[in-house]
Amino acid sequence: MKLYSELAEYYFDIEKPGRKLDEEIHFVSEVFKRHNVKSVVDIGCGSGEHVKDLQAMGFKIMGIDSSPKMIETAKNRFPHCRFEVGRMEDYKLKEPIDGLVCLFGTFNYLMTNDDIKKFFQNAYKNLKTAGILILDVWNAEPIKRIKRKPLGLVANIRVGETMIRRNRGFRLTRADDLTMVEVNYVYNLNKSDIKDKHVMRVFYPLEMETPIKEGKFEILNQFGGFSGEKFRKYGGRILYVLKKR
Repeated sequence: MKLYSELAEYYFDIEKPGRKLDEEIHFVSEVFKRHNVKSVVDIGCGSGEHVKDLQAMGFKIMGIDSSPKMIETAKNRFPHCRFEVGRMEDYKLKEPIDGLVCLFGTFNYLMTNDDIKKFFQNAYKNLKTAGILILDVWNAEPIKRIKRKPLGLVANIRVGETMIRRNRGFRLTRADDLTMVEVNYVYNLNKSDIKDKHVMRVFYPLEMETPIKEGKFEILNQFGGFSGEKFRKYGGRILYVLKKR
């Protein structure tokens, strides 16, 4: 996926128009403070902004990402922070920690039930007793309802001398026992086009209950977003606060 490789140096600027970083950091930090979480790993840390901000707030935190280019970018941006290459479903820590956070649809790149099972098994092993996992998952309901959205302009971004036009569209590719969506992007960088395709699995809340329960986690809260709003059936995300049982 070119967003996480060829475009890694522009990643945060590309995603920034659709993010509320301060709101995300506030939500995560308040949950962790409430549960006395001190040590944290950010799973799918991208270019490292959450790691940088949470470290500045006093958390002992490390970021992991499966993309070497994203980790290289994070290290260049925030050399005072710790980052490592690692896959979310099998990254092993030397010692268990208090909290894990996995945001912005990272979990949706897990395609199979086996990978999802591995994710929760690994999270369980990496957490201390009663450890906290904040998990952000894309909701299947609006995707299934809309089915297809044509490619269209979603953002114009300037990074230094580079102008980036971001076009996005999606189509539902499977809606039986698994709900799969193909998200297509075209990035125009100073009139040069880069095409990028992301295949992702989206989930219903009921569908998530089984792997959470089998993974020995308890659902403490289920939100619709980082402002703490109630989850809505046709909302875009399911934001979980889970506790290791």
